[in-house]
Amino acid sequence: MSVEYTNERSKVSTPPAFTKIKTTKRAAGEVQHINNDSLSGIEIASGSIPGQSLVHKFGRNDNVPNGSWVFVSLTGMTGFGLAAATAVRVKAGGNAADTATTGAGARTIVVQGIAADGSEQQETISLAGASASAPTTLTFWRVHRAWVATVGTYGVANTANIVVESTGGVALITISLGEGQTQKAAFTIPIGKTGYLLSAHVTVSTNKEANVRCFTRADIMDTTAPMASKRLKLFWDGLSNGFAYKPFTPELEIPALSDIWFEAYGDGAVSQVSVDFELLLVDD
Repeated sequence: MSVEYTNERSKVSTPPAFTKIKTTKRAAGEVQHINNDSLSGIEIASGSIPGQSLVHKFGRNDNVPNGSWVFVSLTGMTGFGLAAATAVRVKAGGNAADTATTGAGARTIVVQGIAADGSEQQETISLAGASASAPTTLTFWRVHRAWVATVGTYGVANTANIVVESTGGVALITISLGEGQTQKAAFTIPIGKTGYLLSAHVTVSTNKEANVRCFTRADIMDTTAPMASKRLKLFWDGLSNGFAYKPFTPELEIPALSDIWFEAYGDGAVSQVSVDFELLLVDD
């Protein structure tokens, strides 16, 4: 599939900030070139452009250590924690109000990620208060996000932190108290898709500095040596306050079943860092 851009104003039916995209079949192996300033974002987001979709991911780490690297995630992890498709559950230690039957807080959450076959999937988990939940029926290679789906009181979310872990006890992702949604600056491209990094916006707590870097890793299901290495793709030194990355055309093309994630490093002090990024997914 290739992308052609039309700049004639008379042919543009979307708002002036965007221009029309026409998609045509591309030859096998042909790289799709995308102008980041002329994407018809509204049409893609609404599903009007066949074979294309947008992914918005955001992550935050409110305790980035001084002098070491961690994921930009509330779980504070340094790796994905999974090397095989595994059932997941809600970790014990939550609040009694977050329970499926009569809880005033969160009753169920939805977990979304990569299935055993590489496709994207999701499953609903019923909460069990301070006890661990039952494990999922589905197994996950990666967990992209989780959110509170139902609550027992109008206008609230979760009463305590909700941590999703593997059945082996490895913490994977966290819904912070009262937020109803995870924050993890990482994604894995589903099978049959190619991803393009369109933009990233980084914020660092005032009067502090942090280094931020982006990695990718291909072939997540290949766990036998020799296997694919992670690769540094972007690095920003000494960031403070806000920083926006938006190349004219996407610099990163990310194949199916590849991870992309962001890490932060406290440069002289413990920092708080958040990263918002957007991907374009194109059917292979």
